Amino acid sequence: MPRLIEIVLFLTPFVGFAVWRLVFPSPLPPLWLLCALAGFVAVMLAALLWLWHADTGDAGLTYVPARMLDGRIVKVPPARPP
Repeated sequence: MPRLIEIVLFLTPFVGFAVWRLVFPSPLPPLWLLCALAGFVAVMLAALLWLWHADTGDAGLTYVPARMLDGRIVKVPPARPP
């Protein structure tokens, strides 16, 4: 099954290009398609920046992994540098 998923993921751009050429036979894509793609790219870049900012920790803090106490996972606050 994983091999089939890899093949499908590999072939998807080629199939998408073939469908695009069959649906829009002119050499240039329509304006609405260009606007939709530009909007999609803008949303993806905004999401990337937001996730990058949300994922970062405070500078200078040391990572302290969670610990197991009495069979429960306890989150330990990060250690502040001296």
